Amino acid sequence: MNMDMFTEEWRKNIYLRCNVAPMEQLLQLCLNPETGITPEGLRDAGYRKIDQLEQRYQVQAEEVFWQKAQDSVDLLAQYVEKCEQHVFSGTHLDKAKELIRQHAAAQEAKDWENICRTQDRELLMAFIKKCKDGMYSQSHLQEALTWVERLDWQTAQDSHDAVVMNGYIQKCATGFYLMNHLEEAKALLEKWANGTLLEEWNALWVLKNTDPQKKVLLDRFVQKYAQNMTDTAMEYKAKAEELYKVIEDAEEARKDWINAKKTNTILDYANFLEAHPYSEYREEAEELIRSMKGNLLTDMKCYPFKYSRSMMYEYISTGALTMEDLVDVSHTLTDRAYSHIKRYPNLASEQRALPVSTLENPHSEDGNTDIYFWGIPSSGKTCVLAGLMSLTGRLGFSFDPKGPGGGGHYAMDLRNYARTSMLPPSTEQSYIQVIDGEIDDENGYLRKISLIEMSGEKTARFASINNPTGLKDLGEGAAGLLSNENSKVFFFVIDPTANEKEISLNALGEQPQVVKQSDALDCIASLLNQNPGLMRRVVAIHIILTKSDTLGDIVTPEMLNDILNQQGYQAVLNRIKRICEMYDINQTSDNKVGLYPFCVGKFMPGDVYTFDETDSLKILRVIQRNAIPYVNPNKGGIWGSLKEWFNS
Repeated sequence: MNMDMFTEEWRKNIYLRCNVAPMEQLLQLCLNPETGITPEGLRDAGYRKIDQLEQRYQVQAEEVFWQKAQDSVDLLAQYVEKCEQHVFSGTHLDKAKELIRQHAAAQEAKDWENICRTQDRELLMAFIKKCKDGMYSQSHLQEALTWVERLDWQTAQDSHDAVVMNGYIQKCATGFYLMNHLEEAKALLEKWANGTLLEEWNALWVLKNTDPQKKVLLDRFVQKYAQNMTDTAMEYKAKAEELYKVIEDAEEARKDWINAKKTNTILDYANFLEAHPYSEYREEAEELIRSMKGNLLTDMKCYPFKYSRSMMYEYISTGALTMEDLVDVSHTLTDRAYSHIKRYPNLASEQRALPVSTLENPHSEDGNTDIYFWGIPSSGKTCVLAGLMSLTGRLGFSFDPKGPGGGGHYAMDLRNYARTSMLPPSTEQSYIQVIDGEIDDENGYLRKISLIEMSGEKTARFASINNPTGLKDLGEGAAGLLSNENSKVFFFVIDPTANEKEISLNALGEQPQVVKQSDALDCIASLLNQNPGLMRRVVAIHIILTKSDTLGDIVTPEMLNDILNQQGYQAVLNRIKRICEMYDINQTSDNKVGLYPFCVGKFMPGDVYTFDETDSLKILRVIQRNAIPYVNPNKGGIWGSLKEWFNS
């Protein structure tokens, strides 16, 4: 057939008339690749007998291809491929493979002779592919691979290009080369890369983090060395990732740094470092923290009450102060105190509400000596009572957990708080606590006592009343207790840590008022003075100064008087002295009012302490000295009591 006749128009006409043409004619056209007529084209043209034609085509096409392929290695390879793809039936597959081996053996020797000294890498790679595909034997494969490796190594060395060298290194890493120059390649790449890498890094590093150009240069740096696998490049790519964070954080860090410098505290610097760990101000902040630690720790030891539990937890949790700082070096905290603060970040987390008496009319048993504690909220009354309750067994003292006063459970909880060196919570202000107890006098004879804690809030609120009418203004149940026939001992509890300590009163429907501690106690003293019947039953009035460990290591009576006078307590002290002289109170001390410094233990910052019974025992001795003999009303009055005493 003439090639010129196989035009596009001719092929189109064949496809249009395929269903009227003889199958044999169409088959011969498909078997002749020069015609361009294919089974696929006939199927697309809608030839109705396409399935039969394709079956005959596959058989005859394979034979046609096979006749042409027997003298060509390449055509034989194509035949094998078509058999494996199931295009051909594979009738001659084994023969094709045998012919390939025969042709390839002769061709392999000829090819190797032509390329064994070639500088053409592509020819070598083609030979290697035929070896790996099975067309050629493995006889010259190792030599070919070695020769390619030498060419690649020389090319990589001559290039002075990190990308080219990285390509060589990747082939070594995957095992493409059995013998290679991997270590030399890495060394060269390190040398090439580091020269400009360090220069470029230093150029962008010196720019301020807020400079927009720094981000641009950093992007270029990362893109340039993205494919560089050297140790140095990997190190600086990691640094680049950190620098991205620094740049992103820089503007916000600058604002926060200005604020931290204004307040200039360790906590502010520690919080700054936590918020901006990559900031350019990091070293300065760390140095400021180091330089300020000494003064802070000294201040903590001198003034522990300035530092609340939450403050100390923040110092510890932010890392501003470590265990080494607080415990090992400065001895500001004990091991136990440090662990306690970490476990209980605030006081509320270690405390539970104290049980309170729900008696509508609290009372003390007839014949007891009633011991009263007067003070405003947070003055330390509860800590004084906790210290006393912890002394059960000392001087014959004990309290009745089920006594009629109703404060037994309250007393047990207070004792537990003191003995475990934990601060008790604020007490419920709606009730008066009455704790029934006993104590031996100095000769070992029993005395019955009632320890009475008056509401601190009621005490403060009494001072704000314009026209008080009497004892009932001290709160529900106060008048009944104070009016009984029992002998009484009064302790005025003062917190000297804050000059002119104040309490805010914000009752519903009332104007907010502020009452000073000194005025509240003076009002109580004045009220007592206006009740002579009550005062004739008072055998002692003394003053307890709580939180005494803040007053210094050596505390003298003169020093205590000076502190109280300086803080505005002169009026109440003078009033109490006059009351004692008028009613012959404090006979055992020539009518002098005792000033008793008190601390429930050695306090540390964070509202933690180590319990110490020393001051509690002093207060208990005062109670012991002033508790009068118990008169049992059921045993014939005073004479029956004396008779019982002599017969005991």
